[in-house]
Formats: sequence, C-alpha cells, structure tokens
Amino acid sequence: MDAPMTSATSTPSQRALAFFQTHRWALMLGRSAVIAACFLAWELASGALASPFFLSSPGAVLALLWNWTVSGLLWRHVGATLLAAGTGYLLGAACGVLAGMVLGLMPRVNAVVAPFISALYALPKIALAPLFVILFGAGLLPKVLIVAITVFFLLLYSTLDGVKDSDRDLKETAEIFGATPSEIVTKILIPGSLPWIFSGLRIAVRYAFTAAILAELIAGNTGIGYLIQSSAGKFNTTGVFAGVLVLVAFSVLFTELLTRTENSALRWRV
Repeated sequence: MDAPMTSATSTPSQRALAFFQTHRWALMLGRSAVIAACFLAWELASGALASPFFLSSPGAVLALLWNWTVSGLLWRHVGATLLAAGTGYLLGAACGVLAGMVLGLMPRVNAVVAPFISALYALPKIALAPLFVILFGAGLLPKVLIVAITVFFLLLYSTLDGVKDSDRDLKETAEIFGATPSEIVTKILIPGSLPWIFSGLRIAVRYAFTAAILAELIAGNTGIGYLIQSSAGKFNTTGVFAGVLVLVAFSVLFTELLTRTENSALRWRV
C-alpha cells in the first residue's frame, strides 16, 4: 500500500523528476528540443528583427567556428584560456580548502582575521588586473593570479562552513576516546565537509572561467576573451558570438564533470 500512497501524494515536480530519472532518453530529447528551438528563434531573428551586422546568424557563427577549428586558431586560444583557468582554479581551490580547514579548527584566529577576509572578498578581483600587469607583465601569470584569488575566497568560505557544520558530537566523542588532531581532520572534518567543498568547487568553475575571460579582455594577448575582444574591436559580431558559444560549451562540460565527481565522492562518503 505504500507505493500507491506515495504516488498519490507526490507532487507534479516529483513525478516529473521520477519520470526523467527512469527515461533518460526523454530528458535528452527535451533538452535537445530546447536547444533547437533557441537556434531556430535566433536564426529567424537574425535579419528579420535586427541587421546581421548586429545579430549574426547561427549558420554564420557555426561556419566561423569550423574555420577556427580546422585552422587551429580555436585550439590555440582555448588552450590558453583553459591553462589560465585550470591553473588558477587548482591553486585557488587548494589554498582555499587549506585556509578554510585551518580557520575552522582555530576559531579564535578566525574571529581576528574574519573582518579583513570579508573586506578582501568584497573587493572586485578584476580591479587587480592592471596592477598585476604592471608587476608581472601581460601574459599567463596575471590571469592565473586573478582566477586563483577569485576561487580562493569561494573555497575558503565553503570549507569553513563545512567545518562548522560537521558533527560536533562525533568530534567530541572522538576526542574523548583519544583521537589525534590529524585523525579528527581526516576521519571527521574532511568527510563531513565534502558536500560543502564540492558545492564550492562546482560554483567556482563558473567563476574561474569568468575571471579568466575578464582578465583576457583587459590584459590578455591570447585566449577566448582576447579573441572576443579582438572581434569586438573589428565590429565582428559573428566572432563575438562564436567566442561566447565556446565559453558556454566548456562551462557546461566542466560543470557536468564536476557534478558527476561530486556524486561519486558523496556515495563513497556514505
């Protein structure tokens, strides 16, 4: 009797979610239909509602993307953006998780430095780009630093919240039974903080790409951001749209990969 009652009392959104979980093909078909509808609306709007000079058509954008791909231009700029975003992401995430763990284990130190961390967090990180260019010159390092600083604060706060949310009773019990600080960290705090850390990592993917692109727009000489800026400077809207589509594709890809990694890690934790 439980199954009928559950089905009868479930909400429409729950029933829809259950349907798509058991019919993956329907979910993919629906998403493909949405994408196709967007491209169709875009194609109809180009030329009809706005001049192609201002709103390039999907056909022209895809043709340009193909030319960039076969010529190798796309891979060179994508590689530069991925290198800056990936390096800064890993550096900022590692430092942010470590700092969050330390501050979570040392509440008195956290109370002292919290106002200063909040002030630095509120600072627009991209405002540091001109300073980094002056100090290190235009190139990879300024972009990596901008990304790393952006990701650092996201992971610091996510990890700190995770440590605070960890099971205090379990921690106190472990201390009573003589668990060492390293055992408490590795057996209790880190597993308990994993949902928070992975949530921060997933959110930070988007911010890492955004920071890398903004840095390339301001001070880059390679990368997708530079390619978009160069196209905009030539009033080439087709190039701008092509660069934006590349960014969307990579953002979706890495977010999906990180979500799958998170699900696997949390199943291991359970």
